[in-house]
Amino acid sequence: MEKGKPFGDARETRQSVPAMNKRTMIEELTQLSVRLNGLVVPGRSIERTLAAYSFNLVVNNNHDTYKVSLVGSATAVHFNGRYILLCSNHQLRGVDPQQVAMLKDDGSILVTSGGYATYQARPDTDANDIAAFDFTEPVAAHPDLKRRFFELTDLPPDTPVTNVMAMLLTGYPSAGQTYDLETENHLGLARLNVACTPDGQPIDNALIRVRAASPLSVDPDGMSGGSAFVIHLEGTDLRAYFAGIILQGGRELFHVLKPGNVMAFLRSVYP
Repeated sequence: MEKGKPFGDARETRQSVPAMNKRTMIEELTQLSVRLNGLVVPGRSIERTLAAYSFNLVVNNNHDTYKVSLVGSATAVHFNGRYILLCSNHQLRGVDPQQVAMLKDDGSILVTSGGYATYQARPDTDANDIAAFDFTEPVAAHPDLKRRFFELTDLPPDTPVTNVMAMLLTGYPSAGQTYDLETENHLGLARLNVACTPDGQPIDNALIRVRAASPLSVDPDGMSGGSAFVIHLEGTDLRAYFAGIILQGGRELFHVLKPGNVMAFLRSVYP
């Protein structure tokens, strides 16, 4: 349901992390095109297109002044007819899941009315570190939000690492957010896009390890729950696929929950 317009100003800015001293493949795509869910996206737009599926995860505080808390990032997907917001389970420690919300561009809050689902944590793997919030009813009332949910149907095919042109991770580092609700009624949201490449298989088989093209200048804490996409070279075509959600990250290395694990979770809770 909608909770009104709590902010006089809720702006979002974007920043991309550049590569080493050479251009990343994402930058090189400017003159090319990428296929995404059957559509052809100009290369100059692919970074912006993929990054748009990442949100700042907010919690409605039911407080006149401190209206929301920021608890990291989330990824929006459309799956089996449902509009779902995904995040990591560890982001929800100390949070009332019933108050997890989406923040619209105009500053209004949509609080999930369809409930949430998660797995029981396991000590031996991060495969269960995922939660899903059903925003189907709020989105039906606000159809302009539909474009922000990625149509999740296909998993990336197995391919040699040499055919992985780039990975793009997107989230909202806590250090980049402006939280000034007491004096200015202002919430500034800063989105960070990180170009990465695969960096081998970690011990936990549920995860992918990737390396930022260059070390980050900001602490990535808060990017958990954000989106990961991969761009493959398939014959003469470039194709982009959902590649999971961010679980952990440092200034150089990130661990991403594999898309197959995400899909298996969604199929189990939203058959």
